Amino acid sequence: MEHNILCQKEEQIAITDFFEEVSKILKECDDCKEKETIKEILRSMNETVSYIVLGEEAVGKTTLLKVLFQNILDIQGEMQGDICEFRYGEQEYITPSANGYQKRFVPSENLKGISIIDTKGLNRLTKSSLERVNDLTSRCQAIFVVLDAGRINSPVLWDMIEDFPHKNMIFVLTKCDLLSGEEVSANVEKLKSYMKEADIAAPIFPVSLSDEAKTEETGLCELRSYIRHQVIGENPILARWQKNIEETRALLDQMRASFLLRKKQYQSDVEILHKINSGLDAYVINQEKVIDNLVRDVSQQVNKDIDAYQEEIISKMEPAKIKERFPTQQDFMDYLNMVNENYKKIMTDSVNRKTIEAIKGSLHELEIVCDEAVGYFNKRENILALDDKFYGSLVTGRKQMIAETKENALTVSQFYKTLTEASETLFLQIWEARKKHDDRQEMVEVGGSIGGAAAGAFVGFKLAGAIFVGTGAAAAIGTGVVIAIGVIVGAVVVRKIAKMIFDPMNDNQMEETKQKCIAQFKAEVEKTRSVMIEQIASQIREIFKNELTTIDLSFSEFRMSVNIDERKIPLLEAQLQRTAKLLEAVGRL
Repeated sequence: MEHNILCQKEEQIAITDFFEEVSKILKECDDCKEKETIKEILRSMNETVSYIVLGEEAVGKTTLLKVLFQNILDIQGEMQGDICEFRYGEQEYITPSANGYQKRFVPSENLKGISIIDTKGLNRLTKSSLERVNDLTSRCQAIFVVLDAGRINSPVLWDMIEDFPHKNMIFVLTKCDLLSGEEVSANVEKLKSYMKEADIAAPIFPVSLSDEAKTEETGLCELRSYIRHQVIGENPILARWQKNIEETRALLDQMRASFLLRKKQYQSDVEILHKINSGLDAYVINQEKVIDNLVRDVSQQVNKDIDAYQEEIISKMEPAKIKERFPTQQDFMDYLNMVNENYKKIMTDSVNRKTIEAIKGSLHELEIVCDEAVGYFNKRENILALDDKFYGSLVTGRKQMIAETKENALTVSQFYKTLTEASETLFLQIWEARKKHDDRQEMVEVGGSIGGAAAGAFVGFKLAGAIFVGTGAAAAIGTGVVIAIGVIVGAVVVRKIAKMIFDPMNDNQMEETKQKCIAQFKAEVEKTRSVMIEQIASQIREIFKNELTTIDLSFSEFRMSVNIDERKIPLLEAQLQRTAKLLEAVGRL
């Protein structure tokens, strides 16, 4: 047969899809009232249209349901209890019978939104089953009262149905094909008189359910048409939710306007972030040259100092001078260790002087980057209003984040300016204060501001917790501004050389040992030279890398917020477009 008009679900699908899409869009907005309204609509749309069939035994109740709801419900097997309710389910499942009532879940898409209740003969129902039937009829949109067209006078039936809701009743006369047309008409008139006595006003449909009967003559088409147009309505869901649809349409217009402002705000912030990133990129490119030059200069200085150190030590290995100047082996050993420490200090001072000067120049460039960022934030347009009903909390959060980022940039700029202008001693004091702050921040939650001072020389300067977060990178800056120069040649090697060469009682032996010691010392110096230059270069690069990481952190929240919108704006735009198309589909119903 053709598509069953009782299963026209285009309307429900279209409206459900529309409201579900609206619900997705509202998930991240501030309008809680509208969110709950849409959720309630979606919950209510899941309510079913319920049908129940009543009648005495063997009048064709189950057969009527099979034929009437063909293509919707395929009833198989015998009913186990007195009452069986058919509903949609993901899998076939029948609940155990409880006081004669059971549910059967059927995985048929056409059954979605429909509940069909079959019953055994009213004359066979137990008291508890009758009470359950009475309760079920109160929530059904249609109550099919089925009578055999040949025996409509059933006192038992009429006594029972008088307690059921009359307004939803539909009388169906079955087996009409077994009677003549005149007999059917006469019995219809008798039925009307019985209904009048029971004060029941309901339609009557004579039908034939036999396989031999022609479809157009069975009366089922008229019955389906009546149910569709008079019971559940032409567009029942559309009519029920029309007001909500119109209100949601207005809501979407408002949301679309807010979205366009949010998109403009995002595009404005992207421009600011692009300028900040460009400044940092230019800094990185320039600093690569600065670092390369610094590493080259420091390496040259280290080589020069190591050469001087080597000459100094070798010159002290003359046996005559050793015997003349050092009464004991320990005196000679202490002397070599002292030379080591002196050269360590000389080289450390030289390397750090060059490094600090390079850092000052680097910090001056970062100061410019921060000052420019502050200027961008000062000129930032506030396109999306704080009281926007959809994105107000977003604007509030952004406003606070921008204010904190700008304050951090100002603080860092002043900090860099102070370091750039400071003497070497004051520079190291300020940096040490920063290191202590970083160490403390590792023990506390990120946020807030902590006062810091460089040994009293820089009193009142606030280090913003949001910037100097005490990460491993920030802590490394504090410890790394002074390049760590270890002992030039290990103390064990110096002690070994002193022991080998010092023998005041044997001049010839000392002379032979001297050449071995010089060769061994030169080999150790070369190994130390290679390791030292590599380590110093690594420390220098790490200092600049960590400083860039620290300054980058000061813009991290702003960058994160822009990146989040970079992902969300296209998604929201696509959702709004889908919602508009779904609304058009609803409008065509």
